[in-house]
Amino acid sequence: MMADEDDKTPEKDPDKALLKEARERLKDCMELYEDERKQQLDDLKFSTLEQWPSSIRQARENDVNGARPCLTIDKINQYIQQVVNDFRQNPVAGKVRPVSDDADEDAAGVFQGVIRNIEDHSTAAVAYTTAGESAVRVGEGYFRFITEYKDEKSRKQKIVIKTVPDTFSVYLGPHKMPDGSDAEFGFILEDVPEQKFKRLHPKAKFKKTDFELDADDWRNDDNIRVAEYFYFDYKPQNVVFLADGRDVPRETYDALPEPRPEIVGERTTQIKTTKWCKLTGAEILEKRDWAGKWIPIVKVIGKEIWVEGKRHCWGLVRPAKDSLRMYNYWASTITERMALSPKAPFIMAVGQDEGHEEMWKTANTVNYSRLIYNPKSVDGLSVPPPQRQLPAQLETAMIQQMQVIEHDVQTSLGMFKAAMGEERPQQSGKAILALTRESDTGTYHFSGNMGISVCHGTRIMIDLIPKIYDTEEVMQMLGEDGQLDQAKIDPSQPQAVRPIPQPDGSVKKIYNLGIGEYGVTVTVGPSYNTRRMENAALFTDLANSAKDPASAAILHYLAVKNADLTGSPDPSELLKVMLPPPVQQVMDKDQEPIPPAVAQRMAQLEQALQLADQENKELKSGVVETQMKVQAHQQEASAKMQINSEEKRIELAMQKEGDDAQRQFDREQAEAKRQDEMTQMHNDMQMMREKAQLEAQVKREIAELDAQVAREKAELEARTKIETTNILAAASVRAAQISAENKQFASENQ
Repeated sequence: MMADEDDKTPEKDPDKALLKEARERLKDCMELYEDERKQQLDDLKFSTLEQWPSSIRQARENDVNGARPCLTIDKINQYIQQVVNDFRQNPVAGKVRPVSDDADEDAAGVFQGVIRNIEDHSTAAVAYTTAGESAVRVGEGYFRFITEYKDEKSRKQKIVIKTVPDTFSVYLGPHKMPDGSDAEFGFILEDVPEQKFKRLHPKAKFKKTDFELDADDWRNDDNIRVAEYFYFDYKPQNVVFLADGRDVPRETYDALPEPRPEIVGERTTQIKTTKWCKLTGAEILEKRDWAGKWIPIVKVIGKEIWVEGKRHCWGLVRPAKDSLRMYNYWASTITERMALSPKAPFIMAVGQDEGHEEMWKTANTVNYSRLIYNPKSVDGLSVPPPQRQLPAQLETAMIQQMQVIEHDVQTSLGMFKAAMGEERPQQSGKAILALTRESDTGTYHFSGNMGISVCHGTRIMIDLIPKIYDTEEVMQMLGEDGQLDQAKIDPSQPQAVRPIPQPDGSVKKIYNLGIGEYGVTVTVGPSYNTRRMENAALFTDLANSAKDPASAAILHYLAVKNADLTGSPDPSELLKVMLPPPVQQVMDKDQEPIPPAVAQRMAQLEQALQLADQENKELKSGVVETQMKVQAHQQEASAKMQINSEEKRIELAMQKEGDDAQRQFDREQAEAKRQDEMTQMHNDMQMMREKAQLEAQVKREIAELDAQVAREKAELEARTKIETTNILAAASVRAAQISAENKQFASENQ
């Protein structure tokens, strides 16, 4: 029995050692990111309108004088959606390019089409946008890659991009790169309901007693925490360098037949393999190798900075929280002030409402068409009718403070009203464009970091595709225009692309995507449909300004082709037949080319037709042109005299009008300057008066609070003294009773 237990120690049981390592690494990650995750959770709650600290909200709502308003004005989500919707309008994509000598441009195009197809079937736009929105809100988000079988009965697998809706369920090991590509391990946590866990893993441990001391981290009353754990496993290996230029492992070299090439060098390296396992806090549920060379978890960050060796990440929310809390406080204060202001009362003499008391009592709440009163006189003089007092005015400084706070919010976000579609009438187009560009620049790090992460995700797919699709098959591809295409792959062929001539003269290509190295370039811009509509508008403008018929025909065709028009037959096909034959030949590369002699004869006929048409037009227009020249000469002579006299008269009138306008402008400018100075002086005096009134009011309120505190303190001390005296008196009486009872007891015993 002891021997069996010894065999299951972590040193001898690989699963126990792996479980111990995973638990320790996860605990270290949680401790490392604990403070940052707390701030990010507070940012997330703030963006979901939990913007008042609980202690302040509780104090205001439980105020002894009655609940005070705690308004939340949602100012932050419009800015968040502005950045997130920019992700949607200008999606980020990775462009595959060959980087090694044995890689091929056509193979890179196949990679690109397969990756688009994977993204389309995985709804990758949702995964990217969800991660990006999380980065905008709290500073980081994630998306991931998995492989799964194509269907329930297939042995073939496919690559899928998955959304990570809960950012706080992911923990990456220590890393420096913003996309997390240099992390050595990573966890994805999920709290699975107990019944579902039993169904998925019927033989697994699930009782709380099965877990160790930190059972609460892995098991609660309803759920069991399951972790996916990705990590690297390193094994040493000797690599030998052969005289024929090959570099092979020592084991491979030893297996070569004699005579073997000479060894010219050798070194020891570490071979890295990626592992995956699913575990609970009690045991390993599943484990296997992962095909890729990276941890298939991609991080998207917002703003990142390192302070004293620790990473700090935040999004749009954190810099604006104080300004937004101040905005909520002032909005609540103004609302409270208006609510506590008395309704505008009526001032009337005694008896003026006699017989109509109910009407005057409800005059502030009911919309009466008339109010009836009794005329009164005092000492023979008629008393005026009842008059309404003016309501309490709200201080201008409070309204101005709200505007200052809103500007502080925009400054902390780096986004201004022009970027949100709000324009002031006094702003020029250039000023609006400058503010919009400034806002775009202030938030460009979000789209830039999204590009870095999507670029890494594309590298992961380039690495996975040859390993998952490792048999001869026809791959589905998706073009940039959404059109499906196919490419045949053969992993056994020695070159990246193998051309095979066909009987009809065309060339068929077969690809091996495992040959060569490929890199990724990030592209950011509008979607394909948006660009196509922009191209259609551009081609239309160019066609309208084209000088020769051939160019106009080509541009009109391209405009209709990009306009995505519908109809039967296709409008673009009808225009295509009107294009010159050389252009059609270039467009129809796959069709059999026109023989040179035929093409030359067609061009000659077309040219002759154009010349004949031109000569016909010139003959018809010759007579008319001569008549028009004579009439034009006569009209020109008479018009010159009239134009000269008219120009002189206009010149004198414009000179007089300009002098009058300049004098009027000078007068108006002087008057406007005087008015501005008077207005500024009046505003300064008004603000000084309001500031003095506000300071006096604050002092009065502080004095009243101090007096109230002093009264309550005195009352408390008095009550305390009385209660103390009563307690002492009661104690004295009780002591006297006890003493009397003791004496009586003693006398009875004697």
